[in-house]
Amino acid sequence: MIVQCKECNRRYTLDPALIKSPTTRVRCSQCQHVFTVELPHEPDISDLEGVAHPVEEPRPPRRRFETRSLILLTLLLVVGIGIALWLYLPWPLKSESVPGGTTIELFHLVVTRGYFIDNLQAGQLFVIEGRLRNEFPKPRRLVQLRAKLYTADGRAVQQLDFYAGNPLSARQLKSLPLADLLGSIQRRPTSQEPAKIIAAREEVSFVVPFGNLPDLSKLSDYSVEVLASQPA
Repeated sequence: MIVQCKECNRRYTLDPALIKSPTTRVRCSQCQHVFTVELPHEPDISDLEGVAHPVEEPRPPRRRFETRSLILLTLLLVVGIGIALWLYLPWPLKSESVPGGTTIELFHLVVTRGYFIDNLQAGQLFVIEGRLRNEFPKPRRLVQLRAKLYTADGRAVQQLDFYAGNPLSARQLKSLPLADLLGSIQRRPTSQEPAKIIAAREEVSFVVPFGNLPDLSKLSDYSVEVLASQPA
């Protein structure tokens, strides 16, 4: 869908799937004017005349005997495969444990939002920003995240791994080269950077820009997940 700033008349291409509510407020990257965008109205199907409704053909009832036989054969097959795997696979004497310090289950995404912004060198960027809360009882560091962009058919077209605690300002997003922006958020923080340590119950912000975007009409959604963290 095409949206237009009511202040400077700048036009943008926006996928309706990125609007999570009937109306949302967006900011013009040219004049910074905030205006409201509404989802396009879809006509009620009850208002249409001559709409054909498909009629499903009734399925013949399956015999109970056939159903029970299928279930029994499936169970026998599963049991047979399990016995074969147990007998013939070389099971290790000791299972490997997950390396310590990569726990993520107590990190919660508080809020995320996505928007477009014009960069002087890279053109239009899609930016995801949000906040992350540390629910661990002690401080954590080296919180790594992964962001993805998806097409309407659910296919991930771009993916970026980055560290939390590397905020980018609107001025930087507009002026810095894309390589510098990515280098800032993908650089591994050092132990001498206290700002990268997240105290218990503390929230930390993150910003991740995507450049070299595909056809905007094909973009549908995005996701952010926490990959790893370590004790501070």
